[in-house]
Amino acid sequence: MFNKIFEKKLIIGFGVFLILTVIIGMIGVSQIISFSTIIEDLGSRQVPRQRIILELKNYNSLYAMGVRNYVFWKNSKFLQAASIASDIDTIEKNLKQFKNNLSFYKTLTVSPEQIELANKIGLMMDECEAIAKKLIGLLDSNAYDKDKVNNLLMLFENKYYTVDNFISKSFSYNNIKDIESQLEITKLKEKTSVIILFFSIFFSLVLGYVIAYYVYTNLKSERQKRELLIHKMIRMEEEERKNLSRQIHDQLSQDLTALKIHIELIKKEVPNNSVSVQERILKCSNMLGTLIHRSHNISELLRPPELDELGLVESIASLVNEYQEMTGAKYRFDKPKSEIKLSAEYSLAIYRFVQEAFTNIGKYAKAENVNVILKNSPNTIFVSVSDDGMGFNIEEYKNQINRRKDTKVKLGIQGLKERIEILGGTFTIESFPLNGTTLTAEFTY
Repeated sequence: MFNKIFEKKLIIGFGVFLILTVIIGMIGVSQIISFSTIIEDLGSRQVPRQRIILELKNYNSLYAMGVRNYVFWKNSKFLQAASIASDIDTIEKNLKQFKNNLSFYKTLTVSPEQIELANKIGLMMDECEAIAKKLIGLLDSNAYDKDKVNNLLMLFENKYYTVDNFISKSFSYNNIKDIESQLEITKLKEKTSVIILFFSIFFSLVLGYVIAYYVYTNLKSERQKRELLIHKMIRMEEEERKNLSRQIHDQLSQDLTALKIHIELIKKEVPNNSVSVQERILKCSNMLGTLIHRSHNISELLRPPELDELGLVESIASLVNEYQEMTGAKYRFDKPKSEIKLSAEYSLAIYRFVQEAFTNIGKYAKAENVNVILKNSPNTIFVSVSDDGMGFNIEEYKNQINRRKDTKVKLGIQGLKERIEILGGTFTIESFPLNGTTLTAEFTY
C-alpha cells in the first residue's frame, strides 16, 4: 500500500516537474520571440519613421527655401539669376518628396495617434502649398503689389515655421515617445520574465529536492526493511540450526551411544568360538562409532557450541589451535584484548569465514605460516586470514572450466562472499601464484 502511494506521488511529482520544465522553456521561447518582435519592430518601423521625420524636416526646409529664393530673385530683377530663381520644378519636386515621405510614414505606423498627426501635417502643408502657389502666381504676373507679396511671404513663413515646429515637437516627440514606450515594455517584459523564470526554477528545484528526498527516504526505508528481514531470516535460520544441533547432540548422539553400549554387551554374551558373529558385532560397533563421530561433526557444523560457550574471539582461538595441530603450520592470531559483543548472525558469519579459510589452507595451500587478524572499532569489525602458501591466479581461477576440487573451493568462497554481503559487509580476496592468499571481510553494524 505504501509503495503504491509513494509511486503515485512520485509520478505526480515528476509530472509537475516536467510541466514546470516545459513552462520554463515556453516562457524562455515566448520572451525570445517577444524581444525579437520588438527589435524587428524597432528596425522596420520605429527607426525608419524617425528617419522619415528628419527627411520631412529637410524637404520642408528645401521647399520653403525654394519659395524664398524665387521671391527674392523675382524682386531683384537680375536677368542672370532669373533662370535659376524661376526653377519651379525644384520647388515642386521638394514638395512632392515631402508628401511621398509623409505617405510612407503612414504605412509604417499602426498608431491612430500617429496617423492623426500625419494627417494634420498634411493639412498644414496643403495650406502652405496654397499660399506658395498664390505667391508665385502673383510674382509671375507683370504687375503686382509688393506689399501684398510681402504679406503673403510672411504668411507663408508663418505656416512653414508652424509645420516645422509641429514636426520637431509634436511629430518627432510622439515618435520618440513611442520608441521609449516600446523600450519600457521590453524592460517590463524582461523583468517579468526574470521573476517568472526565477520562481519557476526555484519551485522546480524545490520539487526536485522533494522528489529526491522521497526517493531517498523510500529507498532507505526499503533497504532497512530488507536488512531487518535478512537479519531476521538469518536469526531464524541460526535458531533452527541451533535447535537441530542440540537435538542431534543431545538425542541422536546419546541414542547411538546407548546402541553401541548394547552391542558391546551382546558381544560379551556371544561365545568366543563364534568368530564370524564376533566379527559382525565388531563391524557394527565400528560403524556406530563412525556415526557418533559424524553426528558430532554435523552438530558442530550446524552451530559451533564454542560460540555460545566461549564467545567469538576464543572460538577463533580454538580454531587456530585445532588447525595448527592438524596441519603442522604455524598459526599466529592477532586478537583484540577483550571479547567482541556481536549479534548471533555477525558472530557466526565471522566464525564461518575463518573456518572456511582454514579449511582451504589445510587442503590446498601447503602453507607454513598463517596470520589471522581480528580487530574492531566503533560500528566496524575487520577480519583477515593470510597465508604464504601456493596461491593462485584469481582471473584464471574465475574463468577456468570447473573441476571437482576447484568447484568445491569456488563454491565455498562464493558462499562466504554472499553471506558476508547479505549482512552488508565487504569481501575481498588477493592471491598470486607461489605468493600466498589473503582473504578479508569487513562489517559495519
